[in-house]
Order: sequence, then C-alpha cells, then structure tokens
Amino acid sequence: MKSALLLLPILSGVMWGAAGVFVRTLSDYGMDSATIVFSRVSLATLMMLALILVADRRWLRFERQDLWLFIACAVTMLALNAFYTVSVDAVTLSLAAVLLSLSPVFMLAMAAVLFKERVTARKVVCMIASIVGCVLVSGLVEGGSSLSVSGVTAGLAAAFFYALYGILSKRSAAKGYSTYTTLFYCLLISTLILLPFSDIGAVTGFASEGAWEIGYMALHAAVASFLPYILYTTSMARMEGGTASILAAAGEPTAAAVFGAMIYTEIPSPLMLLGMVLSIGSMALMCMPSREERTGAENR
Repeated sequence: MKSALLLLPILSGVMWGAAGVFVRTLSDYGMDSATIVFSRVSLATLMMLALILVADRRWLRFERQDLWLFIACAVTMLALNAFYTVSVDAVTLSLAAVLLSLSPVFMLAMAAVLFKERVTARKVVCMIASIVGCVLVSGLVEGGSSLSVSGVTAGLAAAFFYALYGILSKRSAAKGYSTYTTLFYCLLISTLILLPFSDIGAVTGFASEGAWEIGYMALHAAVASFLPYILYTTSMARMEGGTASILAAAGEPTAAAVFGAMIYTEIPSPLMLLGMVLSIGSMALMCMPSREERTGAENR
C-alpha cells in the first residue's frame, strides 16, 4: 500500500511535466497565459463536479468559517498555474521544470515549522540530488538553455506557490476535508477569479474548430489539473509534505525533458541524461523504507 502511495506524487510530477506541451500549442494559437490557465481550470472544475455528483455529494459540504482556506488554496493554485505557464512560454520545458523543482526547499522549511516534520538526512540528500539532477537536466551548466529574466522569475515564483499549495492542502486535510472537496472549491474559485481576465473568444474559437480541439482542451485539463492535483493532494494528506514534494519535483523535469526531446527536438546532452539519473535515483531513495520501517516489518 505504501509503495502505491509513493507513486502518487511521482505521477503528478510526470503529468505536470507534460503540461508544457499543451501550453505551447495553445499559446501558438494565440491564447495568453491567463486564458490558457482559465481553459484548463474551468474544464477541470466541471470534471471534479461530475466526479463528486457521481461518487458522493457530501463532498460539496464545508463549514463557512473554513471558506478562507479554500480561497487561499485557490489563490496559490492560480499563482502556481499562472507563473508556470509564463515560465514555460519563456524558456525551455526542462528549465521551467527545474525551476519548479526547487519547491521542496520551500516545502521542507514550511513543513518543519508548521507541522513539525523532521528534516532527516535522507530528505536533505534526496533534495540536493534532485536539485542537482534538475539543474543538469535543464542544460543550464552547458549554456544550452534560453535564459529569460521573466521566465526564471516566474519559475521561482511557481516553485514557492507550489510548496504553499501543498501546505494549505495539508491543512485542509487536517480539518477533515476530502481531497475532492478541497480541489473542487479551489478550481471553482480559480475559475471565477480568472474569468474577467480571460479571452473567452479565443477559447470558444479554438473549440469551434472541431472535436479534436475540444478533446485537446479536455485532455489538457485532465493531464495538467484534474488528475495531478488529485494525486498530489491525496499524497499530501497521507504522507509527509517534504517527501511528497521531493518525489513530485524529481519526476517533473525528467518528464519535461523527455517530452521536450520527443516533440520539440530539445535533445538531452550526456550531462542532462546524468541529471535524469540523479533525479530518478533521488526518487528511488525516497521510496526505500527507512530503518525504523524495516525494523517494524521484521518484528511483525
């Protein structure tokens, strides 16, 4: 069971690593960053509502005094999406992902202060290995990545809000709310906030071109918002935030580099391949049972 749980943040990272492909396609069509984020969170909201109506309508209930928590989650989710979209549009997919992968630095610090999570040697080693691997994957040390001040700044801001979203979703889980309750209201509030700033005509124009375009936007919403947020928020509720953050952050740049190579011929160099090995190695190390867990298993 625990091994399956550890896969959740990894899969969420892989899906977010694929998000840049959709962003570039929609950006090339003429959508701005706010419109791209609106298109995916609005469709993800409908997906989440459909899931709740089918599975358990009680997930729609919440206490009025906790509304601030959902608003805070929505603002951080919105900021993460917006800044990451700007970053992906300004730099390579792998560089945008490596900037986002710095989120465990923020997460470990916040989780230690707010939830008293232990900052173990394993976490620190895995975090460092993940960051080094992500830097190598980005191609920064080889001067191969296109640098943009706005792109780098947006990527760092996305990393901060990525960590903050994890902290807030963990707080929501501690109050007893389902993953689906938290996500539905986060997505709904994000959609309402974005609505005045979005080019609805661009969204309907893209959708009107045919069934393939409608399916493409639905797939974008599912891969970049609906599924990864379910996986990531679930993992945040059931494991230490630092562990989930490291696993998600390590998986994302590797996936982004692979998609970049396959679709945009952003071919990885030997150093970038070494970075993938380090990132994957850090995930493997985080997934290994600790000494206490091994001892407990032997005693059972």
